[in-house]
Amino acid sequence: MAAPAVRFPDATLVAVDYLRPLLDPVHVGTRVPRPRLPEMVLLRRLGGPRRNPIVDDARIDVQVWAPDDSRASDLAESARYHLARICEAVPEVRVSTEETGPTLIPDAPSDVPRVLMTVVLSVRGAVPT
Repeated sequence: MAAPAVRFPDATLVAVDYLRPLLDPVHVGTRVPRPRLPEMVLLRRLGGPRRNPIVDDARIDVQVWAPDDSRASDLAESARYHLARICEAVPEVRVSTEETGPTLIPDAPSDVPRVLMTVVLSVRGAVPT
């Protein structure tokens, strides 16, 4: 007998909803707001496979913009810290691993300070009722 089909939560939105109050008043979302803000944290799923019938390994790109390198790095470290602890607050997220640590790569061609990092959130699915 085949395993029942499961539905996975949107790992990106789960992470956004978790980070928003922790990084307030910084904008945390999936798109650049209009007008563009000087500080923001954007999360986007880059892919990642289903590990098994009930666990999805979502690879999440985290981009952090700020007015200067120091603030961008500080904000990225805060996001990094909180994402490492997401499992303690969000039951659907079983494991959080860092794939690429924070790297300062200015946003070309504007040269705005930006830090990039990648995390993998292993989320558990559920059989829809």
